[in-house]
Amino acid sequence: MGSKGTKQVTGKERVSYVLYFLGQNIFYLLTYMYMNTYFTDIGIPTVAVGVIVLIVKIWDAVNDPIFGGIVDKVHFKSGKFVPWLRIAVYVILISNILLFSIPLNVSTGVKITWAIVAYCIWSIGYTMNDVPIFGLITTITDDQNERTSLNASGRVAALIAALAVSIIIPIFRNALGGWTITVIVLSVIGVLLMFPIGFTAKERVKQPEAQESVSFKEMLKYLVSNKFLFIFYVAFMISGALNVGSSWGLYIARYCVGNEAIMSITSILGILPSIIIGMFVPKICRKFDKFKVYYVGTIATVILYVIRWIVGFENLPAYLAMAVLSAIPLGLTSILTYMFTPDCAEYGHYKTGKNCPGITFATQTFFAKLQSAVLSAVAAFALGLTGFVEGETSVQAEGFANSLWNVSCILPIIGFVIAIIILHFYKLNDHDVMLMTKVNNGEMSREEAEAQIINKY
Repeated sequence: MGSKGTKQVTGKERVSYVLYFLGQNIFYLLTYMYMNTYFTDIGIPTVAVGVIVLIVKIWDAVNDPIFGGIVDKVHFKSGKFVPWLRIAVYVILISNILLFSIPLNVSTGVKITWAIVAYCIWSIGYTMNDVPIFGLITTITDDQNERTSLNASGRVAALIAALAVSIIIPIFRNALGGWTITVIVLSVIGVLLMFPIGFTAKERVKQPEAQESVSFKEMLKYLVSNKFLFIFYVAFMISGALNVGSSWGLYIARYCVGNEAIMSITSILGILPSIIIGMFVPKICRKFDKFKVYYVGTIATVILYVIRWIVGFENLPAYLAMAVLSAIPLGLTSILTYMFTPDCAEYGHYKTGKNCPGITFATQTFFAKLQSAVLSAVAAFALGLTGFVEGETSVQAEGFANSLWNVSCILPIIGFVIAIIILHFYKLNDHDVMLMTKVNNGEMSREEAEAQIINKY
């Protein structure tokens, strides 16, 4: 097992895996892209939105390592990760609908309370879906090429979901009857797409029994020792947390361009090139080390964001052209992002002797959600500082469009530059991870691996 060219994943598993990410990201993108807009549209003040999102999403992030520990300790007869996926789809369906069904004819205090409770339930449901699906890749195959291919397919599916949600909300939301009806339709579609993986996936890679004895103290020790996991995801968190433009899509379309439906056009133009590039990522990664590709892609993103900022939004063709160009390297890095977690899982196993994929992938989810928490809070507070007036039909002050545009460009540039500096300290490469995997699987001795490993760990 694990040799080059090995095919362990069946066609049904691959299709179900891709469909799962398509469905899961419908739920994620509804909150990531539109929750702040929904809250302000129904009259919740921007400061309150920032506080709500920050508190709830920090809890959302904190419960991931806890759940990851549970996953590593609890063993169902039918598998390590699949049983959780079968249960969690129902929780995310109900909680997502509750989150976008806040009554309009109640006080602001009731709206805020409803938002907090519904979002807390949503966070639990999403964690129950997110941690197992990323951990599943370590139990359905131990072949590096298959893992890379599956991860790339999952990221392409996420981009397709982003494209669908970005089109449906701006164009069809009002026609379907508003936020709640639209979210119900999308939530049902999302669950139907996520459902098959629970019945097609086969967890064929056996996990060591030693995982059952991992204590909380040992979990912390494992996480501290897995330095590259933290280096990568701290950079990931900072770059994403300052990318406020990603959650201001409707605001920019409404107030800068003057047409909410333009968001659908920019989404199509921005996401389609990324989907095309995503199809070639496995081939690219077979020729070049994927971290080098990721690093160069991040540098290119900074350069194009600066040009996009200078070009501005007044000239629509130029605005749309830069939406396409700046999205290409960003789309490439977004597809590559979660490919580094399996590498870090293998490094952690190699370094500590303990195989804890649940903790590793829960850490990934922790940082992803912490990023989302900080981003939503920063976006809400920054929106308030620009003088934004709540309410979908409210009139904004003169000069608001320029302020919105400047902040939406400058903050992401700062975030990506900081990420580039941090990523300089990430040293894992594909060659060394392959050797670590062989040691972890008992196919090679540590001494043999150490003689061939490029970097010092």
